[in-house]
Amino acid sequence: MFILSFKIFIRKSGTAQSIIAIALLVAIVSSANAIINYLNLQSETLAGLISPGGTYLILSSNSTALTDSRLPADLSEKISNLSYINNIFPQKMLTANLTTNSNITITVRGVKDISSFLNSRGAYVNGTVAKNWTEANVGEVLARALSIKLGDEIKIASSERSVKVKVVGIFRSQTQCDSEILVSMETANILSGNNLTISFIEFSLKENENPHEALSQIAQLLPKNTKLVQVQQLKAFAQQINMQVVTFLNIWSIAVYSAVALASYIVSTRLVIESSYELSMLKALGAKRHQIFTIMLAYIAIIAFISSILGISLGIAGTQAVSTMFRWMLQNVDITPFLEVEQATQIFLLTLISSIIGCIHPVIKSAHTRYVEQTL
Repeated sequence: MFILSFKIFIRKSGTAQSIIAIALLVAIVSSANAIINYLNLQSETLAGLISPGGTYLILSSNSTALTDSRLPADLSEKISNLSYINNIFPQKMLTANLTTNSNITITVRGVKDISSFLNSRGAYVNGTVAKNWTEANVGEVLARALSIKLGDEIKIASSERSVKVKVVGIFRSQTQCDSEILVSMETANILSGNNLTISFIEFSLKENENPHEALSQIAQLLPKNTKLVQVQQLKAFAQQINMQVVTFLNIWSIAVYSAVALASYIVSTRLVIESSYELSMLKALGAKRHQIFTIMLAYIAIIAFISSILGISLGIAGTQAVSTMFRWMLQNVDITPFLEVEQATQIFLLTLISSIIGCIHPVIKSAHTRYVEQTL
């Protein structure tokens, strides 16, 4: 009798509509999870490319950007001999125009020792390191974007000054430098027209050194119009962003699962009203209240089961389809949303639980429903 009774309810005309309604709600959660998974993976990958912990910058106090900072060129000599300094790189950063097929605004970074600078970043160089003012190294990202190759001669212009340099190496450091051009300090001085100033000083401390004491001593050696800042911790920043995204997703999921519970309540209530005759017939055939309760609960559970599987599939397929469409329209957009097994299992269980919670009151009520005559 259980199986026959269950078939009667499952063949109701509103069953398919109920499944689709709940499946669409589940699809919203699964698609949001899939997209956020991709974004979190990208941010974690980006943050893990480098670990700039222990790196500090000395800038002019009135600067708003690295290119605006101005420091005396001899300032680095005052702190370079300190025992707790590991690496120190005086640098001059310029905004310049690169002449290729068209004028492109780029960032030029002048460094005294390019080889040591690239080594400190664990960079891989295809070619050689620039050794004089007529040579330059180009970051891999910039080289790919502008189709710059080894041996190319490029013209860099800043204000009314310009130089032609030969690309002797293309480097990959997995830092922001990959979108810049590295030149010698002499080349940077030619472009700026000033060899008395630099933009900033980058340095790091040796291991096991007390940062507070070391930085306090360095601060005492600096002029009043300078400031000492630490390079931002990208990994910690990315983790905080991910936590905020997860918090938002949890709040959003609560709203969706509440809607699932409400939909389950409506579905079960409608079923009780529309199936009053069938329920009375079951009682007349000897069905107990707990048996009717079990049948109705099983009906809702089956709907939730099918809806969750369908919704998860629709959510993943939908985001994949949209991302593929974006890749066709915009070739530089590559989004690959994905859903982890644990998340799919969690969505399935929460959908099932929400549906059961939503149907409890109508299902209990169904056990007390009596037959009401209806016009045929």
